[in-house]
Amino acid sequence: MGVISTEAQLKLPKTGSAGANIGSVLSQFTDGLKPTSFLDSWASGGKTDWLSTAAKVTTGSGLGGSIASLAGFLKPNLFKSGFNVANLVKTANTVKTVSSAAGLLKNLEGGLKPEAFTSAWSSQRPAWLSALSLLK
Repeated sequence: MGVISTEAQLKLPKTGSAGANIGSVLSQFTDGLKPTSFLDSWASGGKTDWLSTAAKVTTGSGLGGSIASLAGFLKPNLFKSGFNVANLVKTANTVKTVSSAAGLLKNLEGGLKPEAFTSAWSSQRPAWLSALSLLK
């Protein structure tokens, strides 16, 4: 009788700094969204600009700004009933710490309907949540 042990691999940069991990967590989240979840402006330059900016984020306020911007690119009908996008954007533009912004990103993820996500997201989500919880 044998024992097999497995561990999830998180895609985190080797630098080990929390700032460097932010862009990776943002990219993993957007990769988990279906292309059809975004407004047309996402495909016509918004995605490229957003990813370029998100890759350079190292602060809580930068992460908050990226979250606010991302929420603006998502189709309104993909948010759950009662989820206040305007309030999320307002809060995102005022956060100061990375951990607060990370909580806001988790809130955004929870405010989206399941159909906004790719079929692979459910298997990727646990590693993403673990990476998100490491942001400080």
